Amino acid sequence: MDSKITFIKTSKGEDESNRITNYLSSEIKRVFCLIDNKSTVKELMKRAAPSLRESLEYMLQELINGGFIQDKDKVSCVANIAIPRDRRVSSAPKIYTGRDRRSATPLRVTERQISSPKIRPI
Repeated sequence: MDSKITFIKTSKGEDESNRITNYLSSEIKRVFCLIDNKSTVKELMKRAAPSLRESLEYMLQELINGGFIQDKDKVSCVANIAIPRDRRVSSAPKIYTGRDRRSATPLRVTERQISSPKIRPI
């Protein structure tokens, strides 16, 4: 494992650190408590207890596999932000969005559409 990697806690890891869940054993919890979202692996090695230093890389790999931590540079989840309807940009001229759709004329249903098997008349 590269000594320059910085690990951050995932949402599953945050739940574990806030004691909402209890998935980790006591040994791995000791390593998990060292993760502060800014220290590299080299710094974690220095801060770890002497009894944990030999198995630190193995335990970090277990935390990665369990989804509790991830590499800061390889964040896999990006939050999607919803855009309010009134501010969406429409490239097609006949699509009505926001306030314009309230004043738009409704579509008329033709006889051909009513007689199709997919659309049933009311």
